[in-house]
Amino acid sequence: MGSLSQEHKLDVIEFSDKNSKPGTESWSKTCDEVVSALEKYGCFVASYDKLTQETHTTVFQALEELFDLPTQTKVQNKSTKPLYGYVGQIPFIPLYESMGIDDADTLQGIQNFAKVMWPNGNNDFSEKLVWYTKLAAELEKIVVQMVFERYGVGKHYESLIGSANYLCRVMKYREPKSNENNMGFVSHTDKSFMSTIHQNQVDGLEIKTKDGEWFGVHQLSSSSVIDSNGVLVSKQWPQHFLNPYYFIYDL
Repeated sequence: MGSLSQEHKLDVIEFSDKNSKPGTESWSKTCDEVVSALEKYGCFVASYDKLTQETHTTVFQALEELFDLPTQTKVQNKSTKPLYGYVGQIPFIPLYESMGIDDADTLQGIQNFAKVMWPNGNNDFSEKLVWYTKLAAELEKIVVQMVFERYGVGKHYESLIGSANYLCRVMKYREPKSNENNMGFVSHTDKSFMSTIHQNQVDGLEIKTKDGEWFGVHQLSSSSVIDSNGVLVSKQWPQHFLNPYYFIYDL
């Protein structure tokens, strides 16, 4: 997106058992940090002590095995839900390829996906991926509960979580050829209630501020970007969360 602003930087918020227990002083302090970060940029970098370097390494090894499958196999990832299935081989974003795994916070959901990709399924892949997805879902739930509590609508938290569906979209950006630019994907906003973005040691994510400036996001390999997607905006909230635009480069 041209030159990037050096003035902006996402807040980094640490999560652990210590500040993940409602009613404690550390919980309340982290609630304030989360809401402040979301009101500023609509997202923040989360460092969750359960999402370790080992988790990171394990899940990306599993995804490497997945993306090494033939294209004719990967395109069998189909869904009646928009953008839940395979997306790739698109001329204006030739570097991009992705697949969607529905009910991804459950072992059954991932095994159902694996049975489509491998004739006999792939228990090793399923167990590695669900290790990550369960932790990512757990982190999202903590963040949502903090936001609901801070805005005085905590009584609605359980009903929301009870109706939530978790989609894990795995993405790969191939290396550009000599005559291609390095745009990984078009600038966009996500449409889910909340997103967790985890990169494989590639700082390819850029975010647009409310003033129209773009800035890059740096993450440690064991950290994630939590994005509110702007859907928490309503008359109930005294301040609006931003709905950040994303741009992705292949670096």
